[in-house]
Amino acid sequence: MENAIENMDEIDRQAVNILINAPLMSESEMRYAIVQLKRIAKRKRTRERKRITDILDYWADKAYLMSMKS
Repeated sequence: MENAIENMDEIDRQAVNILINAPLMSESEMRYAIVQLKRIAKRKRTRERKRITDILDYWADKAYLMSMKS
């Protein structure tokens, strides 16, 4: 798990940590987290990943894999 985190850049690490903590959030915290994730994804947008949903899916996949390993 630590190795997977080390291979990510700071933006990815921040987003994955938000997603890992999501099950512990209240509804209002979850809404705020979604807004934050969308803002972060807009900054992360590149030529390869033009759609924000692709970036969000990537982060969700990484968070899921990391939570299953722990």
